[in-house]
This record gives sequence, C-alpha cells and structure tokens, in this order.
Amino acid sequence: MSDEVLQVPLHKELDALFGQHTAAGHSRALVYGITDQDGLAHTAGFGAVDEQDRLPDADVVFPIASMTKSFIACAVLIARDQGKLSLHDPITKYVPEFVLVDGQEDVPTIEMLLGMCGGLTEDNSWVDPFINTPTENLLALVSKGVRLSHLPGAVFEYSNLGFTLAGLALSRAVGRPLAEFVTDELLRPLGLTSTFCDTAVPDHLQRAVGYSLDTEGNWIAYPPQTSDAFLAAGGLVSTVRDLARWITWLGSAFRPAQPEDRPVLSRLSRRDLQRVRVFTAPSLSLTGIGQARLSSSGYALGLGVTTDLHRGTVISHTGGLPGFWLVMAWHPESGRGAVVLTNGNRGNPGALCIEALGRLLNHHQTPAATATLWPETVSLHHQADALVRNWDDSLAAQIFASNIDFDRPLAHRREDLARLVAEVGPLRDSCPSTVVSATSAADITWSVPGERGELLCMIHLTPVEPARIQEFVVKAVPAGRPRSAGATDISLQRRFGDAYLTPAANVRVCFPDPE
Repeated sequence: MSDEVLQVPLHKELDALFGQHTAAGHSRALVYGITDQDGLAHTAGFGAVDEQDRLPDADVVFPIASMTKSFIACAVLIARDQGKLSLHDPITKYVPEFVLVDGQEDVPTIEMLLGMCGGLTEDNSWVDPFINTPTENLLALVSKGVRLSHLPGAVFEYSNLGFTLAGLALSRAVGRPLAEFVTDELLRPLGLTSTFCDTAVPDHLQRAVGYSLDTEGNWIAYPPQTSDAFLAAGGLVSTVRDLARWITWLGSAFRPAQPEDRPVLSRLSRRDLQRVRVFTAPSLSLTGIGQARLSSSGYALGLGVTTDLHRGTVISHTGGLPGFWLVMAWHPESGRGAVVLTNGNRGNPGALCIEALGRLLNHHQTPAATATLWPETVSLHHQADALVRNWDDSLAAQIFASNIDFDRPLAHRREDLARLVAEVGPLRDSCPSTVVSATSAADITWSVPGERGELLCMIHLTPVEPARIQEFVVKAVPAGRPRSAGATDISLQRRFGDAYLTPAANVRVCFPDPE
C-alpha cells in the first residue's frame, strides 16, 4: 500500500470539525469564520439560528457578550490618545461614587480595571440577571461600598463590574454617551456596519435567537436582552463578518504597515491594547487523548493573551450570555484567526475555535515570529564570518563595539577562537556559512563548517549608530555530537540557559530587501 496521503482541503476539514457541534445538540446553530491577513477567508453555518429554522451565515447578528470588552478598551485608548483621560487615572476621578469599604485606600486605576487586576472579586455568576440595570441604580449600589478581594494591580481576577465602571469613566471623560462615542469613533470609521449596541439594532437585520434545553430535550428560546449600566461589559452585537474585520485590524498592528491601514487607532496603541498587564499562573493540562499541554497566559485590555510554545502569541476572548456562547481568537504574526458564534450554552465552542486556529497554523507551518534583519546585521555578519575564518586585528577593531575588548581582551578572544577552530577544523574555506537562527533584527546565529564539526557563531548589534557588534560568541560542535537546544540558538541559550521552552525557537529569519 502506498504511503502517499491525499490531503482534504482544510476548509472541508474545519467544516466537519464545527458541524459536529450542532449535530451533537450543543446548540441550535453555529456559524464560524476563519481569517488571513486580508480578512474573512472562509465561513460556514450549521443548524437553525431562529424560530424560522434559518441557516446562519456570516451576516447574522449575535450578541457578543464579553467580547464587547475589547471594543470598549479600544475606545478608551482612542480617548487617551485624544488627551481626554489617562490610563493611570484612579477610577474615582471620573466615578466619585466608587467607595471602598473598611477604610481601604488603594483605589484601582482605569488601566487596572480594563486589565482585570483592579482587585475586585470575580462576578460572572452575579452579573447576568442585571445586565439591564439602570446606571443610576448600579451607582447607588457602588456608593454603598465595594469590597476588594486583592490589592489593586496585584493579580488577575475577572470583574465585569470593574470593566463597567471603566466604561462609565470613559463616557464622563469625553462628555458623551458611551454608545455614541464607541459608535462614532470606532465602529463606523472601521466599517463595522453590522456592529451595534444591543439597544440600537436595526429591525431589518437578521438576529440570532438564544436557546436552552428543557428537561425533555426541547429547545426553549430566550427573550432578547438589552443592556444599560453593563453595556461596557457585554452590550454589543455583531456578526462573523464584522468580527473577522475586527480581529484582522487588531492583529495587523504586529505586521508590516500597509497603505490601506485604517488610522482609527495607531498601530502603537493597538499593540498597547494587546499587551499583557497581568500574568496568570502557567498551567499544565491534559487533552482528551492524554497529550500534555503547557500554556502561559495573561490579560491585556479586554483581551486574553496566551503563549503557545511553538506558534507564539495567540490573542482571544470569549463571551457568554443566557442562550449564547461565542469566541474569537487570532495569531497576530500570521494574520490567521477564527470567530465562532453559537446560540446555546452547551459543549465547548471555545475549544473548537482554538483547535481550528491550531490546525490553520499547523497547515501553513506558521512561525512564532519573524525577525527581519537590519542591513547592518547582514553586513556585520559577513565581516564577522570573515574574522572567524581568518582573524585580523584591524577588522576586529572596525566591527566590534568598545565593550567587546572591555568585557574580554581581543587577544584572549583570538586565542579562544584558535582553540575552537583546532577542535573542529580546519575550517572549510570552500563551504559557505549557513544561517541557523535569529531572535531579532539585531542578532544572528550562523554555522561555519569544519573538517571535524562546526562552529556556531552569534553576533548582537548595538542599539545606537553606528551599528557595531556588542556580543560575539563562538561555540564548537564536534562532528557526531548533536546541536543542543541552547547551542542551536546562542542568543536564546544566553537568556534561558541550556534547556528552554520558548516560542522564540521557531522564528522565521528574513533578510532585508536589497537597495
């Protein structure tokens, strides 16, 4: 039998993955989309989205619950960049109704509340029945006293109340209703034409109905919900198409700038939005088939950030309301992402979303990051390679920063290099060196072949002009001895030791375009 494998198109594989969710009765409907750097690349829907049993598509409107938080946090950064507020402002500057009980004095900042480290206790169980609470009623409760379960800024603890108060601070800082500011300054300028506050959805749009199962296995529809005080925590509605545009725009801030980039929020501020404010404890878990999965994660501003040890950074957020479970996730390095919207509360669409994104990244052999070398890095690499092959004091003085001789005299370095060459050499002058790895634009590790092994060499450049070599490391790898993880990437070995687990080991190295 032939070992040849005929590949199924990836979109068919993903359709089958997501189709099982409704087939198993986890929800009445599921619609998903996958993205690339240009936006929505594929979408499919399954099941029944409403009482008319209509099939969902990328334009059906769903409440997105806590996925709203990334939009509100983005709007806060817009106001910050307009000079209307500071992330470091205490919440009491805009919400004087916020009172701490028991004489506590450490007041959380807007940034802490958006980053889920404001010290307020987790409240997901409490908030669902009160999403339409009038703002004045909520403030009356808050003015009676708020308890902190942790010191502000210390640890992650998810708080819808804290996020709601940050949204109210935004509204008061800009002097406009929150829904109006978010719509005018963010949603419409981005072309998100099917994203609305849940109190302002046009009648002509098809809306998903949320369902639960009764004790006899019948789907029971929930009445539609609207928000008031808790708008910032979970009061937007959207579609797969709009959310695909949203995650593509956010992730694009980590990739080279494009002429068509929308300047609603600067690339720098978009990266700030997705920067971790507080880390959670690393976890080791087992999948359903017994595979170990190690993850490290944290919370940015209205977004979760997870470090995959092979693929790098994945950013995501889920949302849940009675009758709905929703999730979005993306890989900023590649632009690939997934959005999944369901009208039920069973199963685990979040796990399906991450599984689909993982299959996308594996299918395309996506690196964790890309290091595009400076032209100076390339030039100094060639000169350092020549120095390794044939030491020349004048060349060394020309390419090395002053700290090189200060850290270890050049005469000693020359002697060390001679011993290493003797261990693996003589060096093969007729064989070119090969690039092994890089972790940034300013460093490169390469191999110089010898008769009895190889030299692994690394340079790291200075941050100021003129660019010079501030680190110069050479290691000998005799023939028959495998490169260790640390030796393969010397810059990583110096940071993490001989044994390390880090996505930086899977970096794609790109050379600058020739001028």
